[in-house]
Amino acid sequence: MENYENGLPSVNASKKVCGMISRFIDAVTSLYKKQVDNAFVELNKSAKPGSIVFVGDSITDFFRLNEFFHGAYVINRGISGDTTDGVLKRLNESVFELQPSKVFLLIGTNDIGGNKSDGHIVRNIGEIIDRIREKCPETRIYLQSIYPVSKAGHKKIRKYIVGKRNNEKIRRINEALKEMAKQKGVEYIDVYSHLIDEEGNLRLEYTVEGLHLTVEGYRVCAEVLRPYVFGIK
Repeated sequence: MENYENGLPSVNASKKVCGMISRFIDAVTSLYKKQVDNAFVELNKSAKPGSIVFVGDSITDFFRLNEFFHGAYVINRGISGDTTDGVLKRLNESVFELQPSKVFLLIGTNDIGGNKSDGHIVRNIGEIIDRIREKCPETRIYLQSIYPVSKAGHKKIRKYIVGKRNNEKIRRINEALKEMAKQKGVEYIDVYSHLIDEEGNLRLEYTVEGLHLTVEGYRVCAEVLRPYVFGIK
């Protein structure tokens, strides 16, 4: 079996290695999600009703909510690597058990990275909203736009992290989410437009590597979200 070509790994060998790495990452991510889900169940036992819950993926997970929203009873239910399918599976421990006064939902970028269709993402988010309304009828739901990414030709941008995500698809999905939110009577919050530069990329000073946010990026998000968190809007 030939694994090398001109002293370098062959295409087939490289694909096998990439496949092994991908399966390893998936396994680690799955274990992490399970551990976090279990932690949520335990943490919910000491949570007070009427909290403000943020649900999402790593962008929510890394958001230091209590440091940006002083005085608000905020609970973070973000899980790194999560998708719309993942959120649907964990609504019980992430939302229902808490009976929050408000839920801020930000999810979908990993679906895009996983090459899921626009329809799949929008339908799942619609189902998330419907289930929350059914189980928590007093909870006010806020749907955030999916945040932009950057594919700028700058040394800090890591294209392998950004992956298949692109702002054209993100904008298209956001438009569909905005319309769906209107139909369902849910507040849609446009954070996307506050994070982009003149060329439509996530601003360099707001991103770590093209996908995740710096403290400066989160500060901008917090300013956009603050009126909704504190009930001004």
